Amino acid sequence: MKINKLIIFSLILLVGLTFIGSISAQDSDNVTLSSEIDDIIEINDNEEILDDSCCEDETGPKTWTVEPDPENPNQVQKPTVQPVIDAANPGDTIVLNGTFVHCHFMINKTLNIIATPGTSVGVCPHHTHMMKYGTGPEENGIFYISPEANGTVLSGFSFTNDFYYIANNIYNPFGVYVDADDVVLENLTFNWVGVAQQTSKYNPEDFQFNAIILNNTNNTLIRNIVVGNVNSFINSINASNINSNNISAAKEEVKQLSQSSIAIANLNILAGDAGNLQVTLKDSQNNPLSNRTVVVIIDGVSKEVVTDGSGVAKLSVKYSSAGTHYVTVSFAGDDDYKSSIGSSKIVVSKKSTTLKAPKATLKVKKAKKISITLKSNGKAIANKKITLKVNGKTFSAKTNSKGVASIKVKVTKKGSFKYTAKFAGDGAYKAVSKTGKIVVEK
Repeated sequence: MKINKLIIFSLILLVGLTFIGSISAQDSDNVTLSSEIDDIIEINDNEEILDDSCCEDETGPKTWTVEPDPENPNQVQKPTVQPVIDAANPGDTIVLNGTFVHCHFMINKTLNIIATPGTSVGVCPHHTHMMKYGTGPEENGIFYISPEANGTVLSGFSFTNDFYYIANNIYNPFGVYVDADDVVLENLTFNWVGVAQQTSKYNPEDFQFNAIILNNTNNTLIRNIVVGNVNSFINSINASNINSNNISAAKEEVKQLSQSSIAIANLNILAGDAGNLQVTLKDSQNNPLSNRTVVVIIDGVSKEVVTDGSGVAKLSVKYSSAGTHYVTVSFAGDDDYKSSIGSSKIVVSKKSTTLKAPKATLKVKKAKKISITLKSNGKAIANKKITLKVNGKTFSAKTNSKGVASIKVKVTKKGSFKYTAKFAGDGAYKAVSKTGKIVVEK
């Protein structure tokens, strides 16, 4: 009987160890996946924007869900989509959700890229794919499907070109450029409805989509497409077997959606002084948009500010040293207005300085302090090094709270000597020099 109990206990223990081992192996797989996600999150400034869920077969294709950075939808400054495309495996599905601006995505493997309802992708007005990746078409555009991406499916997107007014040149961007075979493009809308803005030197009618470009492709399926304000719908370059169906024109009411625009001027301030960065948000009829949140990003650091009744939002800035700081302002849009973006810079200049260098009388070989005063716009500057050079020797001291540097000077021979007092300048103050006279008596 004891032998039977021992055998049963051994079997239970063996099963338990086997179960624990399977859990450990499963946990190990999960750790590997977590590490992969962490790598992507790190690319996106440690903000958790990715959510991956696996199919029933954990070794099979995965589904990734991607949203724009909540503080900056700009895919050049805060990329969230391309890192996921790069990390995904062939056959995976990537779901985009939200409003993505300044986009140019490189698809170089077979993927299913799907948009949730209402998701839009806007063209980058400054960069081409060739500039960004060193390959692909040297044109402004959004999706480039490379020859390695045969069988890719692109579905559900609304393509926009809302930021033409900050473009470097007039362009007709592409929505999708296909260099692969067996690609499916479905449930897409190409209808740019940009409205001329006061700050733009361009006519919005000069910027229309080349919706789809097919370059030496075979077996492209294009279906369920809404076409509105475009330059060309399908541009075929030696493409074969293009199958299209259910192509319709955009409804007129879509063109009446209201645009928003951001106006922001460059700000010039002096080091150490505060200044107000002012952002104005208006609609296409120049009416102020009040109580809207805009995100101001300066040197990669973001701050939310809310517009007042005049559509104006202000952000106080102050810098201790001279330099140029680059500003991007974004409005994410809402139920009534489309998103918009603006840019400017803050130029911080050094303050001017003055030195007071009096005449002094010394005795030969006897040290004496000479007081040199450093000021900026009449205000004393403390804790700055002042040098005084006389008869080939240099002496120095730091200014006190009254801006006075008491420099101990000793000259070994009799005579009248010219001296030069100098402040070398720093990040906040300009350099300055002043000459004086020293008389040395016996």
